[in-house]
Amino acid sequence: MHINSSMADLVSEAKVVTSKNKYSDLDLFFTPHPITKDLTVKTDTDSIKRSVKNIVLTNFYERPFKPSLGGGIRNLLFELSSDRRIRSVAKRIKKTIEDFEPRVSNVRVDLDTIDNDVSVYIQYDITGGVNSQNVQFAVTRVR
Repeated sequence: MHINSSMADLVSEAKVVTSKNKYSDLDLFFTPHPITKDLTVKTDTDSIKRSVKNIVLTNFYERPFKPSLGGGIRNLLFELSSDRRIRSVAKRIKKTIEDFEPRVSNVRVDLDTIDNDVSVYIQYDITGGVNSQNVQFAVTRVR
C-alpha cells in the first residue's frame, strides 16, 4: 500500500481504495449530520447539481458584484404564455449556466408550463467526468 502524492489517492494492489472528492460545497439547508451533528457537505455530482439549480433560481442583481448572474425565472413566471417566449427563456437559462458554471458542458434546458407551475428540466455533462446528469424542479406562481 502506498500514497500517490499527486492525486492524494490511497492505492492498494493497483486498486483505488479511497479518493479525495473533486468538488464539495456546503449543504445550503444546513442540515446537521445525524450522528456527528456537523454540517453536511454536498460532493461531486450533488455539488454541481446544487450549483446549477441555484444559478437558475437566482434573480438578476441578487448577488452582490455579479448583477448578470442568474436565470431570473421567478421574474418571468407570468410572461411564459407563448412557446416562443418559453424557448427564449430556456435559451437564456442555458447561456447563464454555461457562463457561470465551468464544471458543466453540453447543457440542454426544457421548460414546461402547467397551470401555475413551470417545470424546469436541465440535462448536462460534467466536464472531465460523468455524462448525462440532470436536475429537475418546479417553480410555482403564487398570487
